[in-house]
Amino acid sequence: MAQTTADLPPLAEYVDLPDLLPQVQHTFPSVDSIRWYVRIHREELARVGAVIAITGRLRFHPARFQRAAVEIGSRNVTATHEK
Repeated sequence: MAQTTADLPPLAEYVDLPDLLPQVQHTFPSVDSIRWYVRIHREELARVGAVIAITGRLRFHPARFQRAAVEIGSRNVTATHEK
C-alpha cells in the first residue's frame, strides 16, 4: 500500500544520525553501522517513513526506524530458515 504524506510524522519528530544513535545503539553500535544498514535497506526505510532526505541530509524517525528494523530482521529470519 502506498503511503501518503498524511501518514508521515511531523518533521519535528525526525532527528539527525548522531541523535538516532543513542536510541538504537544496542543494535547498531556505531554511526557507520547505521549508515551501512540504511544503504542496504534505504528503499524500505523510506517507504515506511523511517528515513527522509531534507536539503541533502538524511533525517530519521527513531520509532519508525526501530519498527522497520524489527520487521526487516523478522523477515530475514523467516527467509533464511525457509531455504
